[in-house]
Amino acid sequence: MANKKKWTVIDTVIVIAVAAAAAGAYKFFGGSSVSGTSDTVDAVIMISGQPQEFADALTIGDNVTLSLTEKDSGVLKDVRTEPAEAMVYNSIDGTYKLDEIDGKLDIYATVEVDCNINDYAITVGSTPIKVGTAIPFRGKGYATEGYVVEINE
Repeated sequence: MANKKKWTVIDTVIVIAVAAAAAGAYKFFGGSSVSGTSDTVDAVIMISGQPQEFADALTIGDNVTLSLTEKDSGVLKDVRTEPAEAMVYNSIDGTYKLDEIDGKLDIYATVEVDCNINDYAITVGSTPIKVGTAIPFRGKGYATEGYVVEINE
């Protein structure tokens, strides 16, 4: 004969616990619609160790994409360069010092982006803009990765 199982109180408690955990995860990981304000922000992105040719390819007014998709974009407003530097260890006296890297530049690109600002993040489409984080930087004829070093509202 077939052995039939009956629904017990423990089964009910397990179903309720799983449903509560799923509802909590949904609310915590994106189910909550946190509304924010739309605003224009200038994000300064540092692209380090690039040759002069890369800096020459950047043109003010270019549309640049700040993600791996074509959706999250902004307009290049300013470009400035500085000689690239690296921390070098001197094994004779055990010290470190900054030395310039020949033929390489650190590029600081200011990008004006329309973004959503809320209590948790500044986002351009689905891409969060946070100081210190790596971000893709793509335009017509170039693609690289940089770091957000400044955000100006």
